[in-house]
Amino acid sequence: MQYFEYASPFMRIPFYEKIAELGRKYPGLMTLKNMELSPASWMAIAWYPIYHIPSHKTPKDLSAMFLTYHTLSSCFQDDEPQEDNFESFKQRTEKGGRVCLEPFGMASYRMTGDLWINCRADDCEKYISLQSAADSWLKQLGSYHHDFNFFLTQSASVV
Repeated sequence: MQYFEYASPFMRIPFYEKIAELGRKYPGLMTLKNMELSPASWMAIAWYPIYHIPSHKTPKDLSAMFLTYHTLSSCFQDDEPQEDNFESFKQRTEKGGRVCLEPFGMASYRMTGDLWINCRADDCEKYISLQSAADSWLKQLGSYHHDFNFFLTQSASVV
């Protein structure tokens, strides 16, 4: 199954509601374990900061938007249950433990100013690496991700 959201970002329903909606339409999704997913399974999450704490930046500084890319299959996660640690993994997840979905890729839009990135540090290198990884992933899968392409074509260079 493949799902892409085509609605304008501001018209999209909350992520949790979308998952519940897809679960009602495709009940088998709710019983899958991450080990049963294709290694190519992924999701992208759009982030829209709404305010800064403490409040000392201008609203213009908060117009940035971010996409983060995450694999869903355990094949690429550090917590992958190998034979020797499967029981530990199983116990942790059954007892309310969480599996972290670290981002492997990223794209941004309107990310300017020192609030978001410090080019004197490793920020620029990390950003470029994450954006390149997202681009490579989508090309490898032959996926056209509207949000990524919009962010890429509309965004000024970070460096």
